[in-house]
Amino acid sequence: MNTLDLAFGHVKLKKVSRTNGGEWQGPCPSCGGDDRFHVWPEQNEGKGAYWCRGCGKTGDNIQYLRDFCGMSFRDACAELRIDIPAGRDYWKTPPPQRTKPVFQPVSHASPADLWQEKAEKFVSWAQAGLLGNAEALAWLAGRGINRETAINYRLGWNAGEDGKDLYRARKAWGLPDQIKDDGRPKVLWIPRGLVIPYIVDGIILRIRIRRPEGEPRYYVLPGSAMSTMLLERTRRAFVVVESELDAIAVAAGNTLAGAVALGSVSAKPDMETFTVLQGALQILNALDYDAAGAKAMDWWGEQFARCDRWPVPAGKDPGEAVRLGIDLDKWIKEGLPPALTIASPVTTTRGLRRDRSVSAETPPGATAEKMLDFDRDGPAIPVEIRELYHLLKNNPGVKIINAPNRYTVLRNGKYVGGRINELVFQHPASRDYLMNHPAEEIDAGNLII
Repeated sequence: MNTLDLAFGHVKLKKVSRTNGGEWQGPCPSCGGDDRFHVWPEQNEGKGAYWCRGCGKTGDNIQYLRDFCGMSFRDACAELRIDIPAGRDYWKTPPPQRTKPVFQPVSHASPADLWQEKAEKFVSWAQAGLLGNAEALAWLAGRGINRETAINYRLGWNAGEDGKDLYRARKAWGLPDQIKDDGRPKVLWIPRGLVIPYIVDGIILRIRIRRPEGEPRYYVLPGSAMSTMLLERTRRAFVVVESELDAIAVAAGNTLAGAVALGSVSAKPDMETFTVLQGALQILNALDYDAAGAKAMDWWGEQFARCDRWPVPAGKDPGEAVRLGIDLDKWIKEGLPPALTIASPVTTTRGLRRDRSVSAETPPGATAEKMLDFDRDGPAIPVEIRELYHLLKNNPGVKIINAPNRYTVLRNGKYVGGRINELVFQHPASRDYLMNHPAEEIDAGNLII
C-alpha cells in the first residue's frame, strides 16, 4: 500500500503538482494545519514518501504506520505485507534521514479585471457604511485602528440588504459557474461584517470579511488572490503577525517597521514578501507564543538570520495587547537594533546631515564638520564615507559587518550607536557604498577601495 493511500485514510489531501509523479498537500495527521503535510507517491520505488514542515516527521509507507498509527517496524511490515530481510535488529535501524526540500515561495496572480471592478465598487460602498457605524469604529479603535487608519486602509462594513447577507450571480463578478448537487447554479455569497481589503498600488487583491457571528468567522471572497499581506513594504524592519487587522494596527502604530499578515501560524510568505523580508534589517516574529508558534519560529529562524521571536508582552496578539494597554510603538522599538531607532539627524547650514552634538566616537576637540574639511582634495568618494573613515580610524574596535546574511555595526559583539551607526544605516550614499563593498568585515583599514 502506497504512502498516499495510507494518508488518505487519515486526512483530506489535494493534488498540487503533476511533476515527478505528483505531489499532494493537506493537514498533518499529527499536528494539523492546512497544507503543511506533503506526500510524493512515486518516491522510494513506488512506496511513496511524506514530510511535514510543521512537526518534521518524514519517511516512507513503513515509517508512516510507525509515526501515525503507533505500529512497530515488524507490525508495519506485516500490515503492508512486506517480508523483513534477514538480519538481527534490522527493524531497530532508524530510517534514513531525508533532506528537507528547499523552500520555494509561490507567486499569486492578480484577480480578473471584472472582479477588480466589482471589488472597487463594493469596497467604496462598504467604507461609507463603516464611517456611519459608530459601534464598528469603536471596536476597531479598541484594537489600535482609529478612524484615520480605517480610512487609509479602506476598511468597510457590509450591512447587507435588510440586515441579511448579500447574494450575487457569480458571472457578475467574472467567476466561473459552479453547479450544486440539485443542478442549480451556485451564487456568490457576500456575508455581512467588517470588510478588510488588501490593496497594492491601487489594485484590490483580496477581500476578507470578518463576520459578527457564525462560522467561518473570517471569509475570503471567491476570486481573491491569496497573496501575503505586506504593509509599508519600503521600511527596513517588519513585524510578522497572524491576522490582517493586527498587521494594520502594527503598521499604523509605528513609523519604523512594516507588517506581514500570514493568515495562520503555519502559513509561509509568498514570493514577493519573501524577497522583501530577505532585505530587512530586522524581523520581529509576533506569532502566538505557544507550541505552534514555536514550531513556526524554527522555520523562520532557518530562513532569515535577522529574525527574532517577539511576542506581545500581554495578550495573545497585538489587537488584544492594545486593549490591555500596551503601546505598540514602544513594544516594536524595543525589538529593533539601534540602527533603526536612533534619533533622526538634523540639517546644518552647510547642508550636511549630522547630529548637532559631537558623537562619542568623534575625537576630542573635533567636529564632524571639521573632519569633513580634512583631505578635501582627496579621492572623489562620498563625504559620508570620508567622515566614516575618520571615525573608524579613531575607533579600531568597531567593525561593519557586511556579510550576505547580516548588515550591522558591532564592537566586541555589541551594537554600536552614535554617528557611526547613523552613517552606516541612514545615509543612502554611504549605505550603498558599504553594501557594494567586497569585504564582509569593514574597518578603517579596508574601507576605501
